[in-house]
Order: sequence, then structure tokens, then C-alpha cells
Amino acid sequence: MSTALRHLRHSLRLLRRYPGFAAIAILTLALGIGANTAIFTVVHSTFLKALPFAEPDQLLADAPPSGRAARDVRGIDLPRLPGAL
Repeated sequence: MSTALRHLRHSLRLLRRYPGFAAIAILTLALGIGANTAIFTVVHSTFLKALPFAEPDQLLADAPPSGRAARDVRGIDLPRLPGAL
């Protein structure tokens, strides 16, 4: 009998012998897997999934940034944009 199979049988025997510990262990695993899934879903939808626009790198902010970056955003002079006030 392989070592892995012996370890599996021994762990199942211990879980049957101590049902309270087994319930807590299973509940802890379920909560950990659920939390991991929820966090990955938020990270995926927020940071990893592409934006629902044809050319997302062409989007501009409502207000110009402050400081040195206000003068040049990717070579675009913000006050001279078409339709700018």
C-alpha cells in the first residue's frame, strides 16, 4: 500500500473519531475557499478584466491632474482639447 493511501485512511479514521474537530476543519476550509473566491472575483472584475470601451487608453479624466503632470498628459495640452472651456 502506498504511503499516500495510508495517510489518507489514517486521516479519515481520525476525522470519524473526532466529529467536532472534523466539522470545525471542514467549516474553516469552506470559509477560506469562499473568501478567496470572493476576493479574486473583486480583483478580477476591478483590475484584470478589460474596460468595456473600444479604446480605453483614449479616456480622459474630468479634472486635470495637479502639479507638473497638469502641463502634459501623454503629450496632450489639456486646455486646448476640442470642446474645452
